[in-house]
Amino acid sequence: MRLLLIEDDARLRSAIRHSLLRQWPEARIDTHLPDVHGALPPEFLAQGFDVVMLGAVQPAGQSLDWLRDLTARSGFAPVVFMSADARSDEARRARIFGAFGVVDRSYLDTSVFADLLSEAARTQQRQLSQWRGSEQAQQSRRFGAAIIPGYRCIRRLAGGSVSQLYLAEHEKIGSLVVVKVTPSLRDESGIDQSFERFLQEYEIARPLVHPNIVRCHELGVADDHAYLSMEYFPDGDLRRRLRQGVTAEEALALSIQLARALRVLHDAGSLHRDLKPGNVLMRGANNLALTDFGLAKQLALQAEITDPGLIFGTPHYMSPEQGHGEDVDVRTDFYSLGIILYEMLCGEKPYTDKNAMAILYKHRHAPIPQLPEPVRLLQPLIERLLAKSPADRPDNAQQLEQLLYTSLLQLKGIAA
Repeated sequence: MRLLLIEDDARLRSAIRHSLLRQWPEARIDTHLPDVHGALPPEFLAQGFDVVMLGAVQPAGQSLDWLRDLTARSGFAPVVFMSADARSDEARRARIFGAFGVVDRSYLDTSVFADLLSEAARTQQRQLSQWRGSEQAQQSRRFGAAIIPGYRCIRRLAGGSVSQLYLAEHEKIGSLVVVKVTPSLRDESGIDQSFERFLQEYEIARPLVHPNIVRCHELGVADDHAYLSMEYFPDGDLRRRLRQGVTAEEALALSIQLARALRVLHDAGSLHRDLKPGNVLMRGANNLALTDFGLAKQLALQAEITDPGLIFGTPHYMSPEQGHGEDVDVRTDFYSLGIILYEMLCGEKPYTDKNAMAILYKHRHAPIPQLPEPVRLLQPLIERLLAKSPADRPDNAQQLEQLLYTSLLQLKGIAA
């Protein structure tokens, strides 16, 4: 039994979990907190769940609106509505709006509740069995030229010459995910370079459990394509956040989170090498997660996937040493973070030009731009992060985080 519980009342959530686990000790009960997580994404159909239990939604009186929305989604899992009073007008309307059943949340009869959930689960399994054999289901598993079982493709998000990004629902995980898909490309030795790159990204990101690092779920191969599924961020990336405007305090707070992510990554023995706003995803307005480890380099990796001297990355955010194909260490990521911080503070990149080589030249030779007067007191911080020589930058991510935190206190007028 796999259940999704939508309920804002913590005590009731605990009571329901306790009751259900006594009935089904192996049950998996996922929770969604409306007051914390907001509405369920409109593309989500809860196909990985047997039943959805819908209770109190804040602000008060929103539960029926949620029910009407969910039951209107074609293919959504059965919804059991938990009303304040099973004989109330609310309960009557819930049945009209399509609830599979209604129970009294103030007094849950365990046996009645369990029987209702079991009946709903059987209904869901019959519906899914019929749907999986349909032509619609077969098409929903198509991601470009690849068919990936266990995923329902919702839409293409973006793509380039190497890979395509899709929004999908993962039945096993029970949530929306992003699926990165790329064709298999084998070199002269027969090695699948696409899969090797995905494997490196997956192996780097998978063990990094941290709120400021994206979660990678699964790596696989389907129809001569490699695919990688990862956490979905409906709030977009830092580029979108920048368009909304970022205060100096917010810029430093976000940079501190980036430093924490880099600390975890570096402690695991890897560099990022492609730090830029497009690779920083947002959880709401003020929390972020670092993603895209496709260019990450493991410090102890003996067999390089990229050839020595080749330049990979984004010129606007690339350190002088990386831009010239020289050896790099953790301090190349600190330089890229400094570029992002400058952009958050000023609304523009410090070095721009018409072509990539001119930008790389400026990173090495052009003077570090001056910050505008409102944030001029942060100039020493920018000078440190954008130092031409790695030796003049922070030595490690812990030192970087402390430097950013001290600057934040100074900006707030608090003695460090």
